[in-house]
Amino acid sequence: MIWGVKTAMRKPLRTLWIVSLLAFYLPPSAVAETKQIGFAIPFPNVTFTQPLTREEQTYLGIPKKAKFTFREIKGELILVELLSTYCVNCQRQAPIFTELYSSIEKDPKLKGKVKMIGIAAGNTPKEVETFRKEYHIPYPIFSDPKFDAHMALGGPRTPFTIWVRKDARGNGVVVSTHLGLTESAENVLAETRVVLQYNLALLKPKKGAIYEGDALKPPLTEEEILKGARKGMEASGGKVLHIEKIALKDGDPIYAGKVDLGGRQENFFSKLASRRAVCDICHDTFFIYTFDSTGKVIDIVPVQLTKIDNLHWTDEDIKRLKSRTVGKSILKPFSFDAKVDSVSGATITAALVFDSLDKAKEIFEKLKKEGYVR
Repeated sequence: MIWGVKTAMRKPLRTLWIVSLLAFYLPPSAVAETKQIGFAIPFPNVTFTQPLTREEQTYLGIPKKAKFTFREIKGELILVELLSTYCVNCQRQAPIFTELYSSIEKDPKLKGKVKMIGIAAGNTPKEVETFRKEYHIPYPIFSDPKFDAHMALGGPRTPFTIWVRKDARGNGVVVSTHLGLTESAENVLAETRVVLQYNLALLKPKKGAIYEGDALKPPLTEEEILKGARKGMEASGGKVLHIEKIALKDGDPIYAGKVDLGGRQENFFSKLASRRAVCDICHDTFFIYTFDSTGKVIDIVPVQLTKIDNLHWTDEDIKRLKSRTVGKSILKPFSFDAKVDSVSGATITAALVFDSLDKAKEIFEKLKKEGYVR
């Protein structure tokens, strides 16, 4: 077996080779944004709840069960493709990875040792199934509607390819990554053959993130963010008497205001939501959401919401978003349904907005715990 190969790894040279490869394939912005490639980082033991077909059970070596973990997948090397079904480059890569799967399965030296899976960030099982049928995907793709697996992997842009070797105990360790569109199956196949030669006994696992991009920076000054927070609060029809920026104990900033609603005063809260773009050719998402002391959404103030070709949302787009969010409670699930909640040409961005609101309950609980909400 490959585990016994005693060839020493030259990690500095290997890292340099991968960085050079990334620079060759990716646009300058994507290369600059990646701080590290995750080499030797343990792969998180993510849980999958999507039912497997009989063929998928056989392929992955998983018995019929309601849920399973990454560690249970059989194979020496797991090729993980992080994607979004609405990502243009993921759609372009689909036939390339289908060709790759065929090449692996036809090679007696790779078949059984190398397995392929996809993780669809922000997509429902139905969206995944539609994608697989349209592009004739032969390998399993798992739905990640709440971005849980996506965030566990560092929240990378898609497509993002990760080569994960299994050690003697079944734990996964990252041995290579590739950010962005892959131009040919031959390149991925060549990389796959190389990383299979690694002697994991010589590889010392490191701590850190598999993917770490630059910190998100909103395209607004602090004064402009404060103005947006005030605007959100006054969308209630009241007048802001006082507003201030507070920092929760974990450092998370939020704006707290006292609003005169004509006969009564209420405490409102505004939060700048910042989300890294899921698609590798998209802009990051920024918006301000405001809610009252009961958790009801008062307003959504767009900061940077874009759609296909990186165009800004129109007034009609924003109106549609507000009709689906304002008045709802952040204490209840904000489930995204692309058929009714999507904005034309901006499905991924809309999904990020809904996911941010779905996670806003955590902010509310922090405010309550620290005495800002009673």
